[in-house]
Amino acid sequence: MPRVDVLRLAFAAALGVAAPTPTALALDDGETPTRGEAPVPLPGVRLAELWTGLEVRDIDGRPWTTADFEGRVVLLDFWATWCAPCLADFPRIERARAAYASRGLVVVSVSLDRCSRRDLRSFGRRQGITWPVVFDGLGAAGAVARRFQVDYPPRSLLFDRDGRLIALDLRGATLDAALRVVFSTE
Repeated sequence: MPRVDVLRLAFAAALGVAAPTPTALALDDGETPTRGEAPVPLPGVRLAELWTGLEVRDIDGRPWTTADFEGRVVLLDFWATWCAPCLADFPRIERARAAYASRGLVVVSVSLDRCSRRDLRSFGRRQGITWPVVFDGLGAAGAVARRFQVDYPPRSLLFDRDGRLIALDLRGATLDAALRVVFSTE
């Protein structure tokens, strides 16, 4: 059974629900999850393939390269200040970051806002964001959003330690379950 199928079943068991449909998780068999009409990255695509060539800085000016993600589980969370579901997930993302950072989880948020860096930094402090936030002020027209085919938030992508995309759009309890499974199978 492919690794992602095992993860799908484990997520479902952890939540006490039926196995998720392909729209919730990436599959190894070539199927692509869908979300409205927006295209999504291909299952199994590697983070390094998507990130290479991007000049990415967080709101504090720190550059982010593929070397920052090597051998780590990466959660990329695309959000915006006006996205209520995004804001509702911040406490859960912080708990996940705190629980798994020492085990190799890297959380990087990508803001799809069109505002000043100063305003976004201030907003992040008020919201208690403690993880890096990538921001270029171009919204969905920015290089990172375009490269990852994100037109609107919320959107999250989970990559395993080998840099493969293993899940899309993890929110709430599904995010918690996914991280428990990923870190328990090591």
